Amino acid sequence: MGKIKIALMIIAIVAIVAIVGSLIYYYVFFRHGIEKAEINLQEQKLELEKEKQRADEIRIEEDKEYKKQQELNKKAELAEALADLEKWHNNSLDQAYKDYCAQWYKECVKLGWEFTSPFESPLPKATVEWLNENYKYTIKRIDEQYQSQKDDIFKLYE
Repeated sequence: MGKIKIALMIIAIVAIVAIVGSLIYYYVFFRHGIEKAEINLQEQKLELEKEKQRADEIRIEEDKEYKKQQELNKKAELAEALADLEKWHNNSLDQAYKDYCAQWYKECVKLGWEFTSPFESPLPKATVEWLNENYKYTIKRIDEQYQSQKDDIFKLYE
């Protein structure tokens, strides 16, 4: 029995040493490695959050720039549309005056008179009034169209 006791004691000592060694390894090396891995994971999460936040800030800034550019484009299109409308208006007024002069010329030719200009060539009062009324009506119609189209353009680009 003495040998069994010694063998059991050796086995117990080896078991205790193995258990203590395992505990030391677990708490000194393994647990420390897990804690380091958890800290690294937390740092990576924080870094990812910072990168996500920076990406969001960049996206917000890009959205602001995009909206600003859209607004500038809209203003440029509005200015271009208004310039085109103004050109149409001026051309229409010029054409109306040319038509007025041409009609005055035709009336002078009908009467056999020499045409110098609408204001210097004598025509009967009724004919002059008719020509002037027709011209005023044409100008009024052009101005109304101009204002209507201008209002439509502003509504379109609001």
